[in-house]
Amino acid sequence: MILLAGFLELLLPEDEMRKYTRLVIGLIVLFSLINILPKLREDISPEFLPVEALENYPDSSILVTEGVKLRRVGEDKAEKLLNAAREENIEKVLRKITGIEGMQVELIDFAEEEVKVKIILRSDPGVPVGFLQRLAGELLKIDEGCVEVEERFEWEN
Repeated sequence: MILLAGFLELLLPEDEMRKYTRLVIGLIVLFSLINILPKLREDISPEFLPVEALENYPDSSILVTEGVKLRRVGEDKAEKLLNAAREENIEKVLRKITGIEGMQVELIDFAEEEVKVKIILRSDPGVPVGFLQRLAGELLKIDEGCVEVEERFEWEN
């Protein structure tokens, strides 16, 4: 209704009748708004929420518990995404330094205080396993004993 009134006001010619027509359009808009108020009051009234619904509302401790569970799920998903990106970055750096292709890095318990890393080799690296352990340990600033190197060579026949 208000939009229609605004549109009609734009169509009015510039003369002495304009102020009277604006008054009439304003009164129509005012009366339409006054007619809407009782309907709004009915929608917001306390009867809208029955007392039984308020009694069945879950306890706040249940809501807090569910919120903590949701947060943990979100943290786990974020950790998986971050670990995948970290693994990829470590693989790239190790490949660049050593020239070894077919290497896979897995981070185990990265969120815990003791970080464990597993490097899976798909082909002969040409360097000693201890070198890879020390290199990964230095890159991640962890003890080389926490780095495990597994050889899964796929021999071609």
